[in-house]
Amino acid sequence: MELQGTAQHALWLMGLPLIASALCAFITRSVPLLSALVSWASTLTCLGISASILSERLDGNNPLSSKVWNWLHLSPNITHGISNLPVGILIDNLTSVMLTMVCFIALLIQIYSYSYISTEVKHFPTQGPTTVSRFFACLNLFIFAMMGLVLSVSTVQLYIFWELVGLCSYLLIGFWFFKTSAAVASRKAFVVTKFADLGFLLGVLCLGKATQTFLFPTMLTAHLEVSSHVLNLGLILLFCGAIGKSAQFPLHIWLPDAMEGPTPVSALIHAATMVAAGVYMVARMAPVFALADAHQAAMFVAWTGAITALVAGSLALVQNDIKKILAYSTVSQLGFMLTALGAGATNAGVFHLITHAFFKALLFLGSGAVIVACHSNDIWKMGGLKKALPATHISFLFGCLALSGIPPFAGFWSKDEILGGLTHQPLLLAILAFAALLTAFYVGRLYCVAFLGAYRGNEEENGPFGGPVPPANLPAPISPAKTIFEMQPFWSEERAAQDKRHLPAECLGALSEGMGHGHHEEAAPSPTPEESTTHLEGAERHHHQPHEVSPMMFVPLLILSLFAVFLGFAGLPGEHNLFAHFVFPKAEHEAANYALMAGSVVIALVGFGGAWSMFAARPEEGEARLHKLLGPMLPVLQQKYYLDHLWAKALAYCVYIDAKVLSRFDEKGVDGVVYGLGDMTYSAGELVRKEQNGQLQRYAMTIIIGFLLLIFAVLLFEPQFLWDHKAPLRAIEQMLRGSGGPQ
Repeated sequence: MELQGTAQHALWLMGLPLIASALCAFITRSVPLLSALVSWASTLTCLGISASILSERLDGNNPLSSKVWNWLHLSPNITHGISNLPVGILIDNLTSVMLTMVCFIALLIQIYSYSYISTEVKHFPTQGPTTVSRFFACLNLFIFAMMGLVLSVSTVQLYIFWELVGLCSYLLIGFWFFKTSAAVASRKAFVVTKFADLGFLLGVLCLGKATQTFLFPTMLTAHLEVSSHVLNLGLILLFCGAIGKSAQFPLHIWLPDAMEGPTPVSALIHAATMVAAGVYMVARMAPVFALADAHQAAMFVAWTGAITALVAGSLALVQNDIKKILAYSTVSQLGFMLTALGAGATNAGVFHLITHAFFKALLFLGSGAVIVACHSNDIWKMGGLKKALPATHISFLFGCLALSGIPPFAGFWSKDEILGGLTHQPLLLAILAFAALLTAFYVGRLYCVAFLGAYRGNEEENGPFGGPVPPANLPAPISPAKTIFEMQPFWSEERAAQDKRHLPAECLGALSEGMGHGHHEEAAPSPTPEESTTHLEGAERHHHQPHEVSPMMFVPLLILSLFAVFLGFAGLPGEHNLFAHFVFPKAEHEAANYALMAGSVVIALVGFGGAWSMFAARPEEGEARLHKLLGPMLPVLQQKYYLDHLWAKALAYCVYIDAKVLSRFDEKGVDGVVYGLGDMTYSAGELVRKEQNGQLQRYAMTIIIGFLLLIFAVLLFEPQFLWDHKAPLRAIEQMLRGSGGPQ
């Protein structure tokens, strides 16, 4: 159906952020407040258009509508029936919800960002007002790319904006470009996602050739007469893109490093844009994944998500950086969403995507407020923030409870709906239930260490957690001399980045060689002012007290807190699930499972309560108990299952092997041809040289042999030339005619 109502103006959803980005980059770059106002006005207008589209579709059962333009005309003989590459706009209920969510969260993040970035810029001597404008220019470009991705009408268009989202994430993660750690992190994110994007491109081409179309409306509504093997292969290749963009196992390694970007960037990437792109793509293709012939691809999605949820949840247990804990939490929750989508619980997966966007944006913006207040990312340099930051504490607590899945907060309803949709997959249900227990535990640990007890940021003598010296029975750090997979692990990457004085010389050597974590800079005796805040988003200051954030930073936290509390009621289980009836009305709706709901509540309370009992009163002793419980798994978790090491080794070996193959080809192939031509010329010259020896009888023999060979050739091809006396004259005459001479 053609676009109607406000949907006819959907192109402005891409045009306005792009115009705002250009204005901030070139026109208002010297006036940061004006750049902020331009960005706010652009995003607010986009939010109005998106909300209007959503409200119009809420009025009735509106079918899918689209506007398509032919971008490139192709030859059907070459493309096997595909005559053009289409671009356009696709509007349905899923699109309208995603557009509104992205614009709303982006607006709150932009309001928060002005105060945050203006504060952070003061800590870097080389930065000034243009840095703030540059930030808003990149932010608007990111919103433009995400808007284009959500509105895409074809897989080719989706791929174009998919790559633009990756480019924008590279620019924002490496926003503090003068820091080596930020440059390394942005490069790592870009390279890792490119591996996955190659599979995504192959999937687009595979499905396009098999279905003879790139258009979503045609692909999703038509009966696909495609073989099961081709369909599963195309969908799995397409999902490879989601493995990279949504940081699924084993390509999740880039997301924790992405914390090098400013905290508002982390909130945008982890809540509403980049990581949501992969989940949105799978949700968009959900009708195809639901086909009986695509069962293998759907199960591949489900199991990848389940493994990711478990792996990321376990890694979050031992993190000390507040943003890294939230980063691994994002990876784990994305695993929940994709497990639901792969197992057929489409509404549950998308609902968790929406609720997670709000409470995770709340947590990241709250962590930014905490970092500004404490001048540290390390939770062991916090403590006592419940009294020092009462407003931030309440909003952050709401986000923690929502993430833990404690009722009546939003995360409980969406996570419970996912578990309810997996009753026909008991093993997947068990894995996600255990991952939910881990989630509640590490969220409780984060809250207790950071907000309860006494403030630890002014301690001069810091232990291995950044706080006071822990009890004597705390497990000793891993020895740098201990080698695993021929690599030297160092026990605390966060501590290494913050203060290299606590590391032995061997660890500093490992850091300078880049053996452990791409996060670190090379050891330097006297860092420059720009690099003196390698890991922190603000200069380290001793003997200070945490302070509450400005109202411009707190208002977004307050608004997001309301959504973290009340948004879940839109997805009440059973017939009252308004969200499910709107987004995917034709999907099967699970009845309310009160026994499973009670079990979900018990899991959340046990996890959060266990963390409270261990960390609320004496956090250092609780950390020691946790390390003791983990036992031999502690170094494995601290080194992130050595996946960074293994990927680095694999990449190094691949580059080495490729280099050897190319070297052999250059040596034997290219050089062989060149040297071979020279040898042939030399050999021919040697052969001719031997004939020029000064012996007249040999010259006469050569002339006689040549004459006899000439006679033999004439007899073979023109015998009449020898006995016809006029033949030579005719030959001369023909030669003269051919050359235009006298007749």
